[in-house]
Amino acid sequence: MSKHEVWGFIIERSPSGKKIWPNKLKREAARRIREGEASPGDIAAEIGAHECLVRKWSVADRRSRGETFTKEEPAFAPVQIAPHTCPDEIPSEQSASAGMAKLDYGNVRLEFPTDISESALSSIIRAMGHAT
Repeated sequence: MSKHEVWGFIIERSPSGKKIWPNKLKREAARRIREGEASPGDIAAEIGAHECLVRKWSVADRRSRGETFTKEEPAFAPVQIAPHTCPDEIPSEQSASAGMAKLDYGNVRLEFPTDISESALSSIIRAMGHAT
């Protein structure tokens, strides 16, 4: 395993090449963010980590201090189901049948049964966001 030093902490690499970040370094990064010394992006660039990883450490630190996270806005966008209205578009046999709905998101079209569970539809919508 190779090693290097960051802020006085030894960073080792696993046999697969992943950096092994010491907990004390994670706490120091979170402290610097909390006290406004640096942004997660600045810290990530300085230590050679991904910004999302540094943000994860900061969130874990905040949670360990008892902070809770709430959003004032809805977690999901509303989905409205409209009847087929494009005259030059011929619906498929399945989507034309009762109980089917369509959702267009960018250049992706999703057709699904209207009795789909909320959790399944949420997972599909998240996947659609990654596909566009």
